[in-house]
Amino acid sequence: MQDPSAELLKKVQSYDRRAQLELYQLCYPVLIGVARRFRNNDEDHKTLVNNAFMKIVQNLDKYQDIRFFSWIKRIITNEIIDDFRRSKNYHALFQQDTSIEGKDAVHAEAEYELNQAHLHAMLQQLSEPTRVVFNLFVVDGYSHREIGVMLGISEQTSKWHTKVARKKLKELLKIESHVINE
Repeated sequence: MQDPSAELLKKVQSYDRRAQLELYQLCYPVLIGVARRFRNNDEDHKTLVNNAFMKIVQNLDKYQDIRFFSWIKRIITNEIIDDFRRSKNYHALFQQDTSIEGKDAVHAEAEYELNQAHLHAMLQQLSEPTRVVFNLFVVDGYSHREIGVMLGISEQTSKWHTKVARKKLKELLKIESHVINE
């Protein structure tokens, strides 16, 4: 996907409505893709995309010569994190026992080709805090320390959510494999 032209961005900054619409149409597929990884409600998707787009437009003067779509992915990810923090249940969601029972066994990664819709459906079966941490760690590449700072949780809690997500996804893959083999 090609970055928008400097001319388009200048028109957006001068409040040209047509340019804003054109930029929105360019950004929408990227923004909605990120939003869908974290939330499973269409209304939440729309709210997150629109809020992120407003921040993009308002902060175009801060945009520098980096990949535009990488920049907007960072903005929507931060919007998702901010929205998650604003949630009235935010702290309650993370108040779980983070002690890890049993020994830490190394789990072999399942060699499975999954299309995006299938993976999305599996991720939606995770609890929201676990899904957020898993996406930030595995998909977006943040460290557990960075996730802890962003979400206001401990590094150990971030690791726990990642472990829970991997365990649940492994169970889902095992169930699916069993169904396919029958």
